[in-house]
Amino acid sequence: MSKPPPPRYKIVERGGRLHTIDTWAEQPPAAPLQRRADPIAPGDALGAPLVAALFRVRDADGRRLLTTSPNWDRKGPRVIALLPPGERRIAALGLLSIGVTLVLLLVALIDLDMLMPICVVAVVLAGAVSSSRTSMVTSWLDSLGQETPR
Repeated sequence: MSKPPPPRYKIVERGGRLHTIDTWAEQPPAAPLQRRADPIAPGDALGAPLVAALFRVRDADGRRLLTTSPNWDRKGPRVIALLPPGERRIAALGLLSIGVTLVLLLVALIDLDMLMPICVVAVVLAGAVSSSRTSMVTSWLDSLGQETPR
């Protein structure tokens, strides 16, 4: 009776995780990817998770990337590498949006009749600034970071 051939795969434990090694492969197994924790500045602890969840893509320098659309950016579509002040401004805008949404929801729960005048004023103001809206958004986006090649 002959011995069976050695198995193709070998299971080893490294750092509390099980790894499968293909013994027939010609190249050695790659080291597991190390995830880099996002540094959070002391004043950014509130908005940093929001920005980290919204902008997962990074460039080679580690800056978060924002892709714009021609619908709301006159220079779009383009990719903007966010600088730290730009990340903070987006976090502040996101938190402000969440706060306004919660206030409107609270107003709607308290008295639905109070919500209608607020919506009418918002629609009228949106129509009044629609012509200059894209130029305002474009200049705001320019202040967030540097445009990168696609």
